[in-house]
Amino acid sequence: MKKIIAIFVILLSVNLSAQTPQELMQKGNDAYGKSDFVAAANAYNAILDAGYASADLYYNLGNAYYRQEEYGLAILNYERALRLKPNFRDARQNLQLANSKTEDEISVLPEIFIVRWARALTSAFSPTGWRVILLLLLAVMAALVAVLILSRDYLWRKRSLIAILVVALFTIIALACAIASGIRADRHNQAIVTAPMIVVKSSPENNSVDKLILHEGTKVAIDETLGDWHKIHIADGNTGWISTNEVTII
Repeated sequence: MKKIIAIFVILLSVNLSAQTPQELMQKGNDAYGKSDFVAAANAYNAILDAGYASADLYYNLGNAYYRQEEYGLAILNYERALRLKPNFRDARQNLQLANSKTEDEISVLPEIFIVRWARALTSAFSPTGWRVILLLLLAVMAALVAVLILSRDYLWRKRSLIAILVVALFTIIALACAIASGIRADRHNQAIVTAPMIVVKSSPENNSVDKLILHEGTKVAIDETLGDWHKIHIADGNTGWISTNEVTII
């Protein structure tokens, strides 16, 4: 009986000491306000460890790391915030600021206007946002079709037909953006260098030729994984192999 009571007391104390995500968020915010950025980061990470994530949480964690001058982890969390909320203006501005603190200056390969425009458009909203827009357009389309069918006035029928064609065009664009945005959100092939410095190899072997050096905070795209090695490419088109433990997936 004593053992049962002891176990019950232990479980009860653990339950009472456990903090909710809201309490941990407030704890992190309070620590951040007191310039205790290590404690703030620990509180925010505790929320993530509990299985909760949001754009605001990643943004706050990025700010806590930025204040500690851990720019690689700051960039990682700003990128994660933008993955969940592409139109998060503050996160994008802070990401640009954090990127300005990194050592590597990589020239981005030029893109044709249509590709750059399409990328910007699909990144304007999250997959959920695009689905909401798509549903709204379909509702408008249904209303216009009803007007076309039920109206006896020639002018109204003509106007509704033109409006249907315009809305149909925007619906197709929204559908394409929703699909592209969803594919991008599900494709975890981008990572941030979180080691202070890494050497990119010509092949997945330690004794292979060194191709280039990258520093903390640089963003890479993972093309394939072979054992403990990632084949990556960076914005200027350079490719090579790095150890999997030198980067963190966004």
